[in-house]
Amino acid sequence: APLTLRGTASTTSALRGTSGPTQGRFFVWLSDVHVDPYYGVSKQYGNDSAVCYFKGGFSAADAAANPYGYTACDPSEKLWASAVEAAKQVSDGAEFVVFTGDFTRHHQDEMPDPYADVGRTIGTVTGALSQAFEWAEPDGIVLGALGNDDSPHDYELNVTNGSQANPWLSYVADRFTANDAMPRGRLPDYRDGGFFETTLGGLKVLSIDTVMYSVKHSPSKPALEDPFGQFAWLRERLEAAVQNKERVWIVGHIPPGIESYGYTPLWQKQYVEVYLGIVQDARLGGCIAAQLFGHVHAEEFRYLPDAPPGAGPIWLTGALSPVYKCNPSFRLVEYDEATGSLLNIKVFYAELKGAQPLQWNFGYDLLGAYPSLQAAAGPRGGLSNGVFREFAARLFESWERGGEEFDTFALWYKTRFSSDLLCAAQSNSYNSTLSPETKRKYVGAFFCAARVGTVEGFRACAAAYGADIGMDEAAGATTLAAQARQRHWERIAQMSELSSLPMVCDHVPKAVSDL
Repeated sequence: APLTLRGTASTTSALRGTSGPTQGRFFVWLSDVHVDPYYGVSKQYGNDSAVCYFKGGFSAADAAANPYGYTACDPSEKLWASAVEAAKQVSDGAEFVVFTGDFTRHHQDEMPDPYADVGRTIGTVTGALSQAFEWAEPDGIVLGALGNDDSPHDYELNVTNGSQANPWLSYVADRFTANDAMPRGRLPDYRDGGFFETTLGGLKVLSIDTVMYSVKHSPSKPALEDPFGQFAWLRERLEAAVQNKERVWIVGHIPPGIESYGYTPLWQKQYVEVYLGIVQDARLGGCIAAQLFGHVHAEEFRYLPDAPPGAGPIWLTGALSPVYKCNPSFRLVEYDEATGSLLNIKVFYAELKGAQPLQWNFGYDLLGAYPSLQAAAGPRGGLSNGVFREFAARLFESWERGGEEFDTFALWYKTRFSSDLLCAAQSNSYNSTLSPETKRKYVGAFFCAARVGTVEGFRACAAAYGADIGMDEAAGATTLAAQARQRHWERIAQMSELSSLPMVCDHVPKAVSDL
């Protein structure tokens, strides 16, 4: 079926012209597609009829009626093919392409042959990417930051410190090179630890491995001080960048800090502290122009509490998979070649409508959507860590007065899909029965999570808003996301509000346009 793309006339010029004349270049960013090679196949997940783990009663017939995917399910290959074709159509003039992990569906260990099936899925996703962006292969494609679902078992990655190549990373690297998506010069570093350095479009990019830092990493023992020696490598590369007066971008899958769905820690405390010690280093931190991560399936930002002047922001991207109730999306990212600074992000998305071919639309761009962000970025020549720290405060102020900027942010948090953040809006635009006190606790905690740190720091921040919340590492490692969310609401909401939450907040299976 033909691809339909709307709202993208003169996309490149529109991207560059959003914040006035710049020296901007841009690249394509996709993440978290979670392709399910068995989408629509029955007898999965221990149930003769189940074809989708998170959507009870979703049958093979339902999958056939929704060939691109369905909300609360990981998608078929057709969604990925449509997304890369849409990204290709708006990528004229792009410098390179970035994919930040999670090639493979959730519950990958329940596929018939997890080892081979994950490998094949990675190959399928990689092959479609390199074919769509032939001009970029293989040097101009930055992938390799594996997600927690990109191994035979969730969050599994055996750490092999030493001179021997890691077996799983070597296997994955073979899938990349076989599909012309990774040059052979990257293989030695990648096979040893899943990380590498490259220079593209005038940017120095450091792609890092993050799965082994997760509170859910398996095997959990031994907890090494520096898995794969990546922290030492990262510090060394930043030292070289400072000496050479270069700016660098860091890309990975799982971000450090606290996630904003159930408010659980993402990284183990010891690794958060080491990472902060590097990226907030007074000498090294200023050369980091931006950090990009996936994993959370939401459009969010983070800021470093003690970063030196000039340090860049942290942006977390929405997902292509609709499994966690979002519309599929991808991005074009503009940067200043001379300074390396992040200038803008443009979002494209589609809504799943049964058997209809996906219609990809231009959604929004950061500077056009948020006047306060544009005002802060203008005099400084780009988007910095300090700009986003101020932006968090401006958004909270906007929430307090029922302002448009917060509503816009909440609308795009799940890419125009219902969410807890929309429920907490003060405006009358969204249906919510939550009390002002409960909303304040929720929104305050949300912006506390925007500050990268440990559970202890998050708890102290949330307490200032009257929210006694925050889950320790042990609980976070074993608690499912839906359970964590329920526990979070139980700690901040009134008892009378809890029964209505599934109906008015996150669990409404509808796009915002349908509400």
